[in-house]
Amino acid sequence: MDKISQKRGALKQMSDVAMARDYVAMIGGPGTGKSKMWRAYSVLERMFPHCEPRDRWTHRRVRSFWEMDASFVKFREMRELHRAAEEAKAERELLAQARKEHAHFIEKTASLRAFLEHQDEAFHSSEIERLRGVSGGGDCSRAGE
Repeated sequence: MDKISQKRGALKQMSDVAMARDYVAMIGGPGTGKSKMWRAYSVLERMFPHCEPRDRWTHRRVRSFWEMDASFVKFREMRELHRAAEEAKAERELLAQARKEHAHFIEKTASLRAFLEHQDEAFHSSEIERLRGVSGGGDCSRAGE
């Protein structure tokens, strides 16, 4: 085996390990390296409970991807990492969408409450209090006053 083919093999393995490291980071989400590793490990262990001991996810294996100490990545591991990363990404997108909808709801509620206060605060006092409770009690309508 010549030196060029040896280097290509080493680069391919390194790129697989680098890809696995990126997947661990995606699965782990925001935070420090240790917290990402532990979250990724717990997600992988929960999502893929293998009966065979040699196929089970271990914290040591996840850490070897994170620190790029692994010499190779098994095809099964890469598929599982990819699937877990896709699910983590979808979950974060769903959470972002829910936050956006919630912010829109709070804005709409505050706007309605401000409208009722402007119309006749004494007459609509019970409805205004209910809307204040629904929107979390923050008085967003009078922030500029």
